[in-house]
Amino acid sequence: MGDKRRVYERPPSLVPAWVRAIASSGKKTPMDLSTVTFPRLEHELWPTRADPAVLARYRKLCGFVDSPYLPVTFPQLMAGALHVHMLTDPEFPLAAAGIVHMRNVIEQTRPIALDDAVHFACHLQPARPTDKGVEIDLVTQATVDSELVWSATITALARSPVKAAAKKSTAKVTDSTTNSGLGAESRRSTLIRVAEDTGRKYAAIAGDYNPIHLHATTAKLFGFPRAIVHGMWSLGRCIAECEDDLPAGPHRIDVQFRRPVFLPSTVVLESAHDDVGMRFALRSKDGQTLHMAGTVVAT
Repeated sequence: MGDKRRVYERPPSLVPAWVRAIASSGKKTPMDLSTVTFPRLEHELWPTRADPAVLARYRKLCGFVDSPYLPVTFPQLMAGALHVHMLTDPEFPLAAAGIVHMRNVIEQTRPIALDDAVHFACHLQPARPTDKGVEIDLVTQATVDSELVWSATITALARSPVKAAAKKSTAKVTDSTTNSGLGAESRRSTLIRVAEDTGRKYAAIAGDYNPIHLHATTAKLFGFPRAIVHGMWSLGRCIAECEDDLPAGPHRIDVQFRRPVFLPSTVVLESAHDDVGMRFALRSKDGQTLHMAGTVVAT
């Protein structure tokens, strides 16, 4: 197993990637993930512009208003085909369906205009062991005319079968996370209704047709009682709701995905401001489950 670099002149078709994903779905996760070697895969996409039709559908589904610039979360969707091809690459040692999105960090140095031609370069960082398995960072950098304007790091977890069986997480929010650092005096709340078909609609836009997002029937095959919405839809919906409060200049979004949002659901977005920036959290309607918590700070 070695390193591999691929360069695409245009966004690659996802059909071959999903064929590989289905073919590799029977891969068994090694009991000891510390022995698994992860290659440094690198995928690159020549400068490409956002598809206006896809952008319009994305804005409508997440709640972004029209603007001369791309939503800060949209470049990750533009690079999504590269991500899927990397995680389904024959050199990648695990089944993509077994990878859990845990964290996302986005840094934007300047807004990306609608007609900017964006060059994407992605690579996998070396895996690191944790008390739950191994974590993998998928790094994406977006440049316009050789200027780095946007970057993102997706942190994914490959769970160790032994450790997963030994310790199961709880769905309830503990006292230490109940407030998520949000000051009650400056908190605002927004009720968000997540329709049952949100996963299918987002999949049609992003090309992420993971069965856990589509129908309750297919989600049950992977141990979920109902379908769950994409984490990046949840983040996009929260950022859209708070878009007026984002820093005007360079900023960094750091979000932790805690518990899945089942479909359909009603959730509550809470946000608060201080001198440092904005903090936000997505919870169940009853407040007992923390789905996501994040910060936005000027850089």
